[in-house]
Amino acid sequence: MTGKDRIILQKISTYIDDVVQYVDGFSFEGFMADKKTLSACAFSVSQIGELVKEISEDTQDQHDYIPWKSIRGMRNRIVHNYENIDLVVLWGTVTNSLPELAKQINGVLYHEIEIINVLDDEEDEI
Repeated sequence: MTGKDRIILQKISTYIDDVVQYVDGFSFEGFMADKKTLSACAFSVSQIGELVKEISEDTQDQHDYIPWKSIRGMRNRIVHNYENIDLVVLWGTVTNSLPELAKQINGVLYHEIEIINVLDDEEDEI
């Protein structure tokens, strides 16, 4: 994985953390009634989709269990049809899909840390 891909995944993780904080304590009804939270979540989800477009094909292929295409698709629905976002789908994304995506992304990043540490250890031995 390239350093650029790692940085992008870190940014995605940060956006997910932001969204989780935004909706903490909200019910679906409260979410629908809070325009600022709706906008912040829609923006963050669209940014995640934008960032995913920049991840190399190699990294996407190595981690094909992550729904890269769906993430890009959600971004496209938000950006190209903002006034008609299905709030049920957005709510499901922020409350179910993003926490699962966070686990996947963090798993990839932790694996990268292990690889880097192994490489550093090997360099120390030389």
